[in-house]
Amino acid sequence: MSFPGNLKRLALTGLSPLWCLYLRGLGVSCGRNLLVIGRPGVNRKRGSTICLGDSVTLCSSAMANPVAEGGRCRLATLAAGAELILRDGVGMSSTVICCALRIEIGAGTQIGGGAMILDTDFHPRADDGTWLTNPVAVAKPVLIGRNCFIGARSIILKGVTLGDGAVVGAGAVVTRDVPAGAMVAGNPAKEITPRAKDGENAEI
Repeated sequence: MSFPGNLKRLALTGLSPLWCLYLRGLGVSCGRNLLVIGRPGVNRKRGSTICLGDSVTLCSSAMANPVAEGGRCRLATLAAGAELILRDGVGMSSTVICCALRIEIGAGTQIGGGAMILDTDFHPRADDGTWLTNPVAVAKPVLIGRNCFIGARSIILKGVTLGDGAVVGAGAVVTRDVPAGAMVAGNPAKEITPRAKDGENAEI
């Protein structure tokens, strides 16, 4: 079923103020001009921080992004003291972010449908070989720079830093730092294009 342009825009954005109130009611700090398309999922531990900057977009609707298949954006802090920070102008579709320690995403970064960003392995292994549930014990911060692009269904794992302007290809699994301006792809992700020199644009 197709909708006229104005009706589609209304269907996508008309409930955004309601979802913004919903987020604030869950203790999320929201900046100005937040755009929330579809109902996001939020799990915030007491004593943790989820902070959304100005002009952040959370898209949880297949109508707005068919690549995302309509899955919810999911923002989760797993422990008291955890900090999940999205700077101004960050956009994401059906993205899952789980934070046990600290995840910061720089201004202007765009995150494709179904991507995941995790700062923990969730389950440390005990001396006897059994698996425990203590996400903080195996957490390392994730820092993503400004104006990065993270492709659909990619996964950013704990301890990773992405430099400003880095590009992560669709489906990549990023286990190591990515320099500013670099493009990586694959599992595990590897650099596939040379970084731009000063005054030049990298080919991507």
